[in-house]
Amino acid sequence: MELLELAELIRNYYPDKAKEISATLELLGDIMEDTREEIKQRIMLLFDKGLHEDMIPYNQLAAAMLIYMQRLQEIQAALELGEQFRVGTEKDKKLRLPDYKAYEVDPELVHTLQESFTHTRPAAFELMNQRFEVKTWHEMLIKTCEFLFDLDQERFVSFQYDSEMRGRKKKIFTTNPLDNRKPHRIKDSEIFVETNLSANSIRDLIIKMLQKYNIKLSDFKVFLRADYSSLH
Repeated sequence: MELLELAELIRNYYPDKAKEISATLELLGDIMEDTREEIKQRIMLLFDKGLHEDMIPYNQLAAAMLIYMQRLQEIQAALELGEQFRVGTEKDKKLRLPDYKAYEVDPELVHTLQESFTHTRPAAFELMNQRFEVKTWHEMLIKTCEFLFDLDQERFVSFQYDSEMRGRKKKIFTTNPLDNRKPHRIKDSEIFVETNLSANSIRDLIIKMLQKYNIKLSDFKVFLRADYSSLH
């Protein structure tokens, strides 16, 4: 059985599970996109040093990842899209994928933390009049953490002991990366933050952090680059 056919069957018979799988694939896609960005930075560094042959395996890795990212997008579409995206007869299993560029939105339109960000992609955020460009939600989380850590290190470190800053089963902030599923170390600190979170979970965590810092929620502005909500 082909993966697309399997995805469609799961969507038809177990729609709730299809949504869970889709959300996981979305997170995986974001992580792979971040990885490609790190590869890009590595290639640029090697180029500046004149180490052109050393660039080859990184180029190959980036190209291979792009192929798998496109495949993930196809599977995610099969899990989520309705019959309006199917063409042909019942025997024709080919999916007509939507034009994702058609769902790009105005990146200068301000959004607030009171909104749902499910099925959206961020372009940037603004915190206390400082703008940060991002491509993924967990990149927004990391940059927010770095900003707050620089603002008040002692307060940020206290998050690891604060019961209100924990997840339902695991710690969000910790000095032990084994406590997290996907830990990211905050720059210039010993604190790791869990990044294996959905867009709305990241939104909720940012709200909690701002409240701990007595920062008004209106001081945090979100800018989107795409909104795929109408596909779901």
